[in-house]
Amino acid sequence: MPDPGLVSRTAMARAHAASGQAAQALAVFRDMIADGVLPDNVALAVALAACHTTASLPAAGMAAARRPGKMVHAIIVTSGIVPDVFVSTELIRVYGEYGELALSRRLFDAMPVRSTVSWNAMVHQYIRHSNVGDAYELFLAMPRRDVVSWNTMIAGYSLVGRFMEALELSRQMISPSSCPVYPNGPTMSTVLAACAGAGCLETGIWVHAFVDRNRMNDDGSLDRSLIDMYVKCGSIEKALQVFEKAPEARDLYSWTTMICGLAMHGRAADALKMFGMMQDNGIHPDDVTLVGVLNACAHCGLVDEGLRHFYSLEKYAITPKIEHYGCVIDLLGRVGRLQEAYNIIRTMRMKPNAVIWGAFLNACKVHSNVELGEIAAAELTRLDPGDPWAKVMLSSLYAKLQDWNSLARERREMNNLQIKKTPGCSSIELDGEVHEFVAGGFQHPQHGEICTVLENVEAQTHTG
Repeated sequence: MPDPGLVSRTAMARAHAASGQAAQALAVFRDMIADGVLPDNVALAVALAACHTTASLPAAGMAAARRPGKMVHAIIVTSGIVPDVFVSTELIRVYGEYGELALSRRLFDAMPVRSTVSWNAMVHQYIRHSNVGDAYELFLAMPRRDVVSWNTMIAGYSLVGRFMEALELSRQMISPSSCPVYPNGPTMSTVLAACAGAGCLETGIWVHAFVDRNRMNDDGSLDRSLIDMYVKCGSIEKALQVFEKAPEARDLYSWTTMICGLAMHGRAADALKMFGMMQDNGIHPDDVTLVGVLNACAHCGLVDEGLRHFYSLEKYAITPKIEHYGCVIDLLGRVGRLQEAYNIIRTMRMKPNAVIWGAFLNACKVHSNVELGEIAAAELTRLDPGDPWAKVMLSSLYAKLQDWNSLARERREMNNLQIKKTPGCSSIELDGEVHEFVAGGFQHPQHGEICTVLENVEAQTHTG
């Protein structure tokens, strides 16, 4: 029979852990060890769960955060306790949280018996550290995959930007002939995020239909994901339809998504109107919301209103970030108020980055201001000497002003530095397949037919 002291102390530690008091739970465990009470697997699992929580706390340094987990592991090794599957799984999580993936994997490989939870824990730790290759190998080796296994792997591909692989895996999961596991709400949320990341509108519409057909969104839990997907895939009307039919989904995130989406798709007046509606509904904006509002003002040419919002950030308890400065530089640059924009750059709370100087240089080119353009180009080159964009833009500015001497000098310098312009690329989804095109490239199998169609379109444009 377990020691009564062990039972009561384990219960106390579990109560602390359940209340989010991980440090207190570990203190109970330390006192138990100091009093000579040998823990069992239940007590060890509780202690390791608390270690898992403290490892993610930002207050402690990494060395201090690792100490409790290593202490519990040392007690297991020195006391001769044989860890059960729950304790071993918690150890995998703890060391994964510490970033010691190799040790997590050794512990996993040493387990005599592994549950599906153990496999999922190891896959998840690989995903946390963006090691998708090893995660997928382990995923394929699993004797049994549950819905968590599939969700973790799909989310992992999305996490590292491999959206097409995420969607392919989701197709396998959704296909009843190839996968016995039925997707759930979190699955569809992850798949919709992958559609948004890849810009696959057709696939997103199909997923939406699948969700509705299987009544997976009766509680409205996927409305936010649907709104986000439609906005990022360029279908602002469908995003509005979901938003208007789902009043329960109108939280800060959804309002902000719609405001930013409307601004991004050129419907700046609607974005500003929605910002007013959001405030009327008692929703307090955050820093991302104000980025959308400033973008909307820039697209509408509402300079004074944009500046008013920019200078009122503190009213919303928001400290200006680099994105807000970028918006206001774009706002002023569009209407040619370049000196005012330059003064803001010089007084920024942080050092201006390449996005700030790039927006400013573009405005200088549009408004033919070579003096400020040269300053912006010099700053961009200083930030990234290997990036040709600043010199290409400056050359275009010289050509626009017919300053042939400066243009020749700039091109000589580019040749001496062996700077080459990176070709642009674009992509389009057709029948569920994404096609990518690179400027100057001839690799696409239908290159000839595409060129013929483009030539016909160009001819019709000139004759029309």
